[in-house]
Amino acid sequence: MTAFTCKTRNASGDVVEKTINALSTQEAMAMLEDSGLFPIQIRPVDAQPAGNASKKYAPSQNQSTLDSGSSKRKKYRVPRKEVMQFSLQLSSSLEAGVPILDGIRSSMELTRNIQFQQVLSQISVSIQNGNLMSEAMSDFPAVFSEAYVGAIAAGEQSGTLEDMLDNLAEFLEADMEMRSDLRSAIMYPAIVVGTLVLAVVVLVVFVVPRFTAFYSGFGSELPLATRMLMASSSFVGNHYIILLGLIVGISFAVKGAFKVRAVRVARDRVILRLPVFGSLVETAITLQVVQLIGLFTKAGLPLLEAVQCAASTSGNLQYKDNLQSIAAGIAAGETLAAGMAAVQCFPLEARHMLVNGETTGTMERACASTAKRYKKELRYKTKILSTLIEPMLTLVLAMIVLFIALAVFLPMWDLVSVVGDGS
Repeated sequence: MTAFTCKTRNASGDVVEKTINALSTQEAMAMLEDSGLFPIQIRPVDAQPAGNASKKYAPSQNQSTLDSGSSKRKKYRVPRKEVMQFSLQLSSSLEAGVPILDGIRSSMELTRNIQFQQVLSQISVSIQNGNLMSEAMSDFPAVFSEAYVGAIAAGEQSGTLEDMLDNLAEFLEADMEMRSDLRSAIMYPAIVVGTLVLAVVVLVVFVVPRFTAFYSGFGSELPLATRMLMASSSFVGNHYIILLGLIVGISFAVKGAFKVRAVRVARDRVILRLPVFGSLVETAITLQVVQLIGLFTKAGLPLLEAVQCAASTSGNLQYKDNLQSIAAGIAAGETLAAGMAAVQCFPLEARHMLVNGETTGTMERACASTAKRYKKELRYKTKILSTLIEPMLTLVLAMIVLFIALAVFLPMWDLVSVVGDGS
């Protein structure tokens, strides 16, 4: 038996703190719910809270056998698909009774990604040296996110590591599917715009100067479109070094500005307020957060730690700040409803569904229903965005092509007219 310190809320909304003995966090939660209390936070006495994804594990002193320190290990980049397959393989191995080290080594042999093989090798060495798997994984934040490490820590604490790995694989698969939908919505316009810019640059730099030399001997005033195109070509040709320097300078300035947190917060706010695209981003963030809260709730974590884990992995700083504010409110004894109403960082329908889940004690089911609903909405908005962008890009492309065609051929038509009149 383990002693757990529990912060709970009773039916009247009052915060109640008590200590109970249970075999695991999940059993402690079940005992509290059976007694009519809603768990806010559960942690073993004299121990760190299980599953807290914001926790930074410190490598133990006996990890000196690992090569050259954590600074190198943090540079590894592994595709999410590899991590998902590793989660499934290790879960299957543990369910079959295979020791965790043997399961990791088996996954290391199955993967073809050299960097992931190196990561798993170092993790196995760290576990051999007496560290938990969550502690070993925390040395590779570019491979295993804080939420992933927190989920593994929760599985280790509750004794349900194989189930947690299976849930993580499902979450990663859903997350990859969401990212694929977003990429498909952005890829087409990005390719069209890039191709258009390249075509215009080639015309202005290489093609138009040839026509400029030809038209300079006309002796008559050229059409406005032709003069504008020739002036643009002349400006680019005479100042291309300055223009390239400006582009590079602006790129570095923007990159440096985005290192400032206030600038990133302002950027994220602007993105969320963009027409159509902002709604798409909000739906994607809502889906990810709901899936994370559902994942940790399913693992048997109290709501507070589930919200903290969701906040730690949110890429949008406005949502991160709002979720941290909600977590602080829950820690102080507030309800999820009060916290979400104060910051209003979720769509109204999502807020209602999550609040209902908290009230009825069915948060896991509420998160699953909300995620299912927003998956469909994300796909619908992705199609809407593509439907709106394609005709707009086609119109812009047609206008540019028309302008260039008129600028090139109008002087020729004038010349033909003059020759015709002279004959």
